[in-house]
Amino acid sequence: MYDCLSDIEHNQIFGLLSEDELGILDKKKTSVYYKKGDTIIKQGTLANTVVYSKTGSFKLIMEGDQKSIILTLKGHKVFLGLSSLYYINNIHLYSVIALEDCEVDIYDTYSFKAVLEQNVAFSNQIIKFLNHNSARIYKRFINMTEKNARGKVSNMLLCFANSLYCSPAFQLTLTRQELGEYLGLSMENIIRILKEFEVDNLIEVNGKNIKVIDVEALEKICNYG
Repeated sequence: MYDCLSDIEHNQIFGLLSEDELGILDKKKTSVYYKKGDTIIKQGTLANTVVYSKTGSFKLIMEGDQKSIILTLKGHKVFLGLSSLYYINNIHLYSVIALEDCEVDIYDTYSFKAVLEQNVAFSNQIIKFLNHNSARIYKRFINMTEKNARGKVSNMLLCFANSLYCSPAFQLTLTRQELGEYLGLSMENIIRILKEFEVDNLIEVNGKNIKVIDVEALEKICNYG
């Protein structure tokens, strides 16, 4: 069976904070608008901020010497950059790129840590988010390892429909090239397989707009691909 975990929205976590704790966070908070394609967090830079996405969607990229890989995709109402909070080298472990125009709140790391130390319930939720995000990445990479190209694409379409966009009809925020990077496939393979699925009446494709038609058939391809 296809396997993907929905992300957890983080907006409710602010309800765990007292007025004083919210004041600590807000004192050095900055709200910033970014355009599609802008880099919000750059891998290797000083990890002195934590970002909260108020709107938009994002890709998390780890850059290697030869190429980069997309670790996961994130939507709005989530924290970005949490993995670097207590990293011993005090640098960001990955880059965050905006997939569409967005607004984010940027918090000072030291203020964020101060609230974590004061509020156990808040800290526990942050740990929960980190663990869940790790599980999402682990599951994604095992799917990339075990499945063939058609299985990878079918799994991606089902996860997009059920977890990322939460609708059988959605508009992609990734280019065909980025889809290839996300799945470890060439752009040509992505285009070919999407066309095959369209010819077989499994999906409808109109530019960046995709509609999943035959969920059962896609699940079979995913299971045996």
